[in-house]
Amino acid sequence: MAVVYKKKYPIPMPAGAEIIERRGKKLARWTNGKGQTRTAELCPDGRIQFVSDCWYIRYRDATGKTQRVSTRCKDRQAAEKVLADTLADIDKVRAGVMSHQELNASNLRDTPIDRHIEDYLAQLALKTTRGRRISPKHISNVRNELARLVKECKLLLLKDIDRQTMQEWLTKQTNTCRSSKDSKPLSARTINMYRAAIIAFCNWCVAEGRLASNPLADLPKIEEGEPARKRRPLTEDEITRLLQAAEERPLKDAMTIQHGPNKGKQLAKVKPQRRKKLIDIGKERALIYKFMILTGLRRGEVASLTVDSFDLKTPCVHVKAKHAKSGRAATLPLRPDLADELREHITKLEKTDRRTFSPQTPLFRLGRNFLRTFNLDLAAADIAKRDAHGRTVDVHSLRHTFATLLARNGVSPSIAQKLMRHSDIRLTMNTYTHLDLADTAGAVAGLPAI
Repeated sequence: MAVVYKKKYPIPMPAGAEIIERRGKKLARWTNGKGQTRTAELCPDGRIQFVSDCWYIRYRDATGKTQRVSTRCKDRQAAEKVLADTLADIDKVRAGVMSHQELNASNLRDTPIDRHIEDYLAQLALKTTRGRRISPKHISNVRNELARLVKECKLLLLKDIDRQTMQEWLTKQTNTCRSSKDSKPLSARTINMYRAAIIAFCNWCVAEGRLASNPLADLPKIEEGEPARKRRPLTEDEITRLLQAAEERPLKDAMTIQHGPNKGKQLAKVKPQRRKKLIDIGKERALIYKFMILTGLRRGEVASLTVDSFDLKTPCVHVKAKHAKSGRAATLPLRPDLADELREHITKLEKTDRRTFSPQTPLFRLGRNFLRTFNLDLAAADIAKRDAHGRTVDVHSLRHTFATLLARNGVSPSIAQKLMRHSDIRLTMNTYTHLDLADTAGAVAGLPAI
C-alpha cells in the first residue's frame, strides 16, 4: 500500500547535547554546525532518534516491485501530491497509455540538468571507442560546450531542451559569425560541435531512460562552406628537394655562423663526432618524410611504431588498433627500397645503444618540435608554406601526397581507399586526391581520334 512517511533511525548522541524533558518525553537538544538549535527524541540505548526533514513515499511500481523514493518535500501535502502523480503514471503504464521508458523519464523530470550532465561525463570517461578510452581533452571540451548551452539557453531541467530553443541559439551564433567584426565569433564548424555535443547528450539520456525521445534528433547542421585550411600535395620535384634539405640542414645549421661579419656563411668548425651525429639526424629525418609519403601514415601513427612493428621480409608495417585513428589495426605493404633503408636504420639503432635496444624500441624520434622542424625544412627546400591559391603544406600534406601519387600512377580508387584506410571512398577521392590540369589533360589525350 502506498504511504507517505519520514525516515527514522537511531544515530549517536551529538557532542554537547543536553537532555531535556518535554510533555513527559526525554529529548536531546544541541546546536548543529550551521548554528541551528535541533531537538530529537531520546532512545532507550542513549542514542537519539533521527527524523528526516523531507517526506518519503513507498509504493509498488508497474512491475510490482516496492519502491522507496524521497520527494524532497518538507510539506506533507506536497509529498502526498507527488505520490498521487506517481500512482497516476503507474496506472497509465498498466493501462498501456504510457510506456515504461516514458515513466522512467517522467520520474527524472524534476532532476536538475547539471546532475544529468555530470552522470553523462562520468560515463563518458569510462567509455571505450574501438578499444580506446575517450581522451580527457575531449571530455573537457564536451563539458565546456554543454555548460555554455545550459547557461545561454537557460536550461534548468531536461524538459527545457527543445528544438526551437536550440535552433534559435544556432541561428544567433551563425548571424554573429557572419556579422561580427570586433569580437571573435564562433566558426560554423565550432557551432556544429556544440550541436553535436547536445545531441549526443540527449541520445545518452534516451538510452538511459531519462528522456522518452531525443527532441533534437532532426536539428539541422549549419552550413560550413569551404574548410578553413586547404592542403596541397607535394610535387615530385618538391619531394626530392625536401628530402635533400632535411638530410643536409642539421649539419649546415651547425656550420653556419650566426653573428658577426661572417654571419650566414658556413665557416663554423664542427668536431668529427658531432658531425657524424648531425649527419645521422639528417638521414633519419629524411627517412621519416619518405616513409610518411610512401605509406600515408599519420604523424601520431608513425610516432607509435616500434622495431617489432615491421616485417622486413614481406616487407610490411603493422599499425596497432590503439594507435590508428580509425581504431582498427592495419598492415601496409612497403616498397623494397624503403624496406632496405629501414633495415639499415634499425641496424644503426642497434649499434648505437646495444644495452637499451629491444623490439619495443621506437623506430623514429619525431620529438616535440617536429612540426617546427618540418616548416624549417620546407623553407630550406624553398617550398612555399602557402601557394597562390591559399593551399598550405604541412606534415599532414604528406598523406595527401601519398593519395595523389597513387592516383597519378593508375592505382584503382578501391585499392587507394584500402591503403588510405578510409571507410568512405569519397574521402579518398575528393579530399586527399589532388589531380591538376596536366593529369587530366593526359587522360583526354589518350582518347581515340574521331
